[in-house]
Amino acid sequence: LDTDPASAVRRAASAARQVEAVVMTGAQLPGWSALSAVGAPYPYPSGATITGQLFDPTPIPGQVRDAHNGVFIHPAGWKPGNAPVQGGVPVGEIAAYAYVNNGWREIPVQVDEMYPYFLANHRSDFSVYSGTDEELSYAWDLERWNPGDSADGCRAVPPAGTPDPIAGLDNDDELVFMAQDAGDIAPTGSQPADVPAGSAGQLVTVADPLNPATSKAVYLYRKPGGSSFKGQAHYVRYTRDSNADQWIDRTFFADSDPQKLGTSNTGYGANLTGTVCHPTQGKKQSTDRFPRDGVTVQTDTYVWKASGRWMVREIGIAKPDGSGNYGRDLIDRWKGRAFQQSPDSTISLVGFEDEQVNWEANSSLLGERCGPVRCMREVWGADSGTNVTKTEIFYRDFVVSRYHVRVHPIPPDGLYTSWDYNRSAMVPSAEEQAAGVPGGRYYTVLRPQGVPIDGINDDIGQVDSVAPVAGYCLTSDGPQPQQNGRCPLFLDAADPTFNLPLAFANWEQVSAKGDLGSMVYTFELKGATSLATPAVVPYYRDDACLDDGTGDDPVQRPYPGETSTDPRVKAGYAALAGKPYESLLCEEKQGVYAAHGIHYFATGDVDNAFVLGKPINEIDGQQWQFMVPTEKPKNIGEPYANVARVPLKAVAVPISVPSLPSP
Repeated sequence: LDTDPASAVRRAASAARQVEAVVMTGAQLPGWSALSAVGAPYPYPSGATITGQLFDPTPIPGQVRDAHNGVFIHPAGWKPGNAPVQGGVPVGEIAAYAYVNNGWREIPVQVDEMYPYFLANHRSDFSVYSGTDEELSYAWDLERWNPGDSADGCRAVPPAGTPDPIAGLDNDDELVFMAQDAGDIAPTGSQPADVPAGSAGQLVTVADPLNPATSKAVYLYRKPGGSSFKGQAHYVRYTRDSNADQWIDRTFFADSDPQKLGTSNTGYGANLTGTVCHPTQGKKQSTDRFPRDGVTVQTDTYVWKASGRWMVREIGIAKPDGSGNYGRDLIDRWKGRAFQQSPDSTISLVGFEDEQVNWEANSSLLGERCGPVRCMREVWGADSGTNVTKTEIFYRDFVVSRYHVRVHPIPPDGLYTSWDYNRSAMVPSAEEQAAGVPGGRYYTVLRPQGVPIDGINDDIGQVDSVAPVAGYCLTSDGPQPQQNGRCPLFLDAADPTFNLPLAFANWEQVSAKGDLGSMVYTFELKGATSLATPAVVPYYRDDACLDDGTGDDPVQRPYPGETSTDPRVKAGYAALAGKPYESLLCEEKQGVYAAHGIHYFATGDVDNAFVLGKPINEIDGQQWQFMVPTEKPKNIGEPYANVARVPLKAVAVPISVPSLPSP
């Protein structure tokens, strides 16, 4: 194990700049940028369901499902479909260069325009609570929240994205390039050969706060046609599944299907009406259809797969031998929970929600966008969190997931978002153990030496039961008998001897067995609105015997979302193992291996006071997930976490290319 104190000091004072992306806003590019679009959501009850209007194709005025349910103050009166108003320099003319080894080299650069969205979904039962919410988001290549139909009615056809109301660069647009592509300061008077003389430019100096003696430079120029990398996949390849556009609904899944979707809280989602082409029932009408939306993201560092919007299913990391091959899938899946962590908990006023049978079908993709530096997509909706969003941004070496949590109070246990891992990727087989393959390990700031990932808890932040009240367990179905003198309750908080007590400014690391790679995580709160709910804590659970209701490894979870004591679940497990349920070991059922993430503890109302729709108390946070090829488990967490905690500082100054004198 890497426990050398000097090595730990070096890690703490450094950052893995070779993986960092530099993101600048238009406001940082003087003389190039214009004022951003400004607007406001339409006032309540616009966007809310009133008096049984659900599924009504002609709702009363103001009751709409629309991602643009607002009015613009600047440009005044602008609406989707209108021509944008000219602002700063045309983003299609921006190219980037580095001066390296005494010569000019063009480098990939990407400009992503942003403007306010106004999210309203009157078709959700809970829109009466949410109304319309404002969010700054991207001008998507395609907007997928309101697609049309293919000619046969079997597939969704999304429209092109709505452009930024401000044409050209404005102050909230983002320009991004990779730090590793930066170069040196060029000699005075030097210029790239393909940049016309007299073209306007920006010299961007990139400084490292952890190493102030060093700096790099990137040159931005305007030229006809813009970047040579424009419109090309370069660092990130984003590919939708061949069936991603297929319309489906909950009738596509048998109740016993471990992959079933949309079988709970069916009134909470987008509730899109139209046709589906059912495999046995043929073409038929549906009141709650959704596209599959599966996607694969590949870079030279990792492969990432989702079978839908909330259903992130696979991550593999490039082998450290340079072969270009990925190692095996590391994750069971990303998991989301509301009200309680496991369906086996009996203490709940409402019930249990998860990423599969609840959130997945009650969501839409807001949009997708790709460029030469990064790709992104945004998920809109999670059950009664009508306007909850998650934006995933994919870079060459890491993924950033930004959450806007807008939801009612969630008693008693709040929200969990976590990563759960495949036992097969963490625990060596008997043959691997004999060959000396090291097992997976979990590292934190307080456990730099790591702990083994083996299905046995190492921290003490778990609560698995509480005392009954007057001999009964108080459940959403009323008082229920106690179980052996206790009431099952599975919740997690940070163990202060094991991890820092707050999620932000913290880091965690999971290293898989052998050379399958490592992942480093850190979390940050964004914006003052998050301070209204400060109890955002990390948690960790390595418990082979906890069945949390969904998952695929070690085995597929029968009847996802149901309690593990349900007779159907027991029979399903027994059938998978081929022996009586009573003789099954924990590893022959769905368990929790190195599950870690964020616990939004006992959330209050964070839905922005629905009358206003302006962000005033929503939880706004993002998680960084770095994928790192490693030859064996070892602590690498601090330098990668510092990429997010102490980012590079970029400063731009205008420059111009001198015109050559006439001969």
